[in-house]
Amino acid sequence: MIPAGRIPLGADDIAQRKGKKTLSRAEAEQLPAPISREGARTRIWDKEQVEAHLAGLQEIPQLPDQESPEDLLDREEARHQLQNVIKPGAWAAYVAHGHAPKPDTIVCGVAHWKRRTIRDWDANRPGAGAGGGRPKGSKDSKPRTAATDKRLARAQARKDRMAQMLAASKGKVTAAEIAADLGVTERQAYRILDKVRAAAK
Repeated sequence: MIPAGRIPLGADDIAQRKGKKTLSRAEAEQLPAPISREGARTRIWDKEQVEAHLAGLQEIPQLPDQESPEDLLDREEARHQLQNVIKPGAWAAYVAHGHAPKPDTIVCGVAHWKRRTIRDWDANRPGAGAGGGRPKGSKDSKPRTAATDKRLARAQARKDRMAQMLAASKGKVTAAEIAADLGVTERQAYRILDKVRAAAK
């Protein structure tokens, strides 16, 4: 997490400050702890802390200890802001297919969202089944079909795609793989999978 108001630095930025082309692993280990989450592929440091370290100061400036709506979160940190946390593969599919909000910024090649962006989006997105059924006052009485209803057409397209994946994998495709391909949660993938298998019997 990049705390609100802090300036991030990547390994290349720090190497440049040291007059080098790259930052060695040993040099990186001597720096203050990264502000990027533990386990992140790309490590990011706080500019003020790094400069204090490079200047040989004994006291390294402290980071804020309270959350802010303006904190910047990477994809994994953003996922944990959801009220109903979904699995990494499903969230990755949301991001890849444009179902999640666009990143607020890119830091050291890594997409980041403001805490506010994710929470606002999560609070306002429709829940399961939201908007279902005919609109109030609708006079249409004919059954809806995939040819006349976009939602039914999308559902049928998902079933067709899943059938293709099952056939191609000889039935060994996983719910996580289906969720990532279709841009749905694993729970939705299981439901669609059950319907496809039931129809095939």
